[in-house]
Amino acid sequence: MASTPLITDAEGNVIPGSIASIETVTLGDVQQTITIRGADTTKPVLLFLHGGPGVPSSPWATWNNVHADLEANFVFVHWDQRGAGKSYSEDLTVDDMHVDNFVSDTLELTDILRERFDQDKIFLWGHSWGSGLGFETLRVNAEPYHAFIASAARPDWNSTQEMGYEKVLEIAHQSNDTEAIQALESIQPFDPANPDHVGVRGQFLSQYLVGDFHTEGLAEAWLNYVLDGKSPEYPSAYIEQTLAGMDFTRQTTGLEVMTSGYDHAKDFPVSTIPLFFLHGRYDYECPGELAEEYYNFLEAPAKSFTWFEDSAHNVMYDEPDRFNQEMLRIANEILNP
Repeated sequence: MASTPLITDAEGNVIPGSIASIETVTLGDVQQTITIRGADTTKPVLLFLHGGPGVPSSPWATWNNVHADLEANFVFVHWDQRGAGKSYSEDLTVDDMHVDNFVSDTLELTDILRERFDQDKIFLWGHSWGSGLGFETLRVNAEPYHAFIASAARPDWNSTQEMGYEKVLEIAHQSNDTEAIQALESIQPFDPANPDHVGVRGQFLSQYLVGDFHTEGLAEAWLNYVLDGKSPEYPSAYIEQTLAGMDFTRQTTGLEVMTSGYDHAKDFPVSTIPLFFLHGRYDYECPGELAEEYYNFLEAPAKSFTWFEDSAHNVMYDEPDRFNQEMLRIANEILNP
């Protein structure tokens, strides 16, 4: 049975006014799961749009207490998007998985949270694919949000894929890694819309610690935490469902994103709300140089770009303390100008 631990003080007592729950909501006629954690339900709501698409964040909601500072200062909402984790169902069809469906779900969930916690606006944080979903959501309606935080932003699919491929091939040559060189050169010319090419690229980005994680051994610890059944939010009974959802989402939403030719610089050049970019220096899954170019191009009432010097793609796990500090800085700047 899935559960999320109660939020307690140093003596182990449940903090009055806290929340720790796993709930089902209906968004766009699809049942979806949210995990809500916060030490004080009067704090600002932070809605997290996970990456992937299809990779939920909720299995790691309480892993190593990496989000404890966020839970102390926000009502932190993990959302298993349609097709991801507990929100995957065999009843879902290809037509249920278009990007527009995710945008509508985001806005619907936002309104549910605003009403429930009696807040006019909430904070929105999107990571990787979630950052793209966030930008698409802001195109439709930015009014419900204090600000948008984009970590590991991918301004367009093709350029980020191509730069990452070039980088990993460069590293392979520098390392004289003949196996990697052979594998990477075998897919030339690299096609960013070919899932097999993207998969080979990703394999070697991770191997060289410039993909999902930069910290040695962190990828294995992160994955094994769930596979070994240690996550209270995601016991072993949910692993098969989660893997099926990841595969289905890759073949539907993932393929749509991969072949859409989207370009945020063209689609979203001006924001009406503050924007904050957080990026790992070693992230070549979504190269930070391209995210910074987009940031410099964007117009917004307030904005900042923060580099994490010891992180790759998953900045919130590579440097959790600094990441949380940046999130609290952003909230303080917005709420206490």
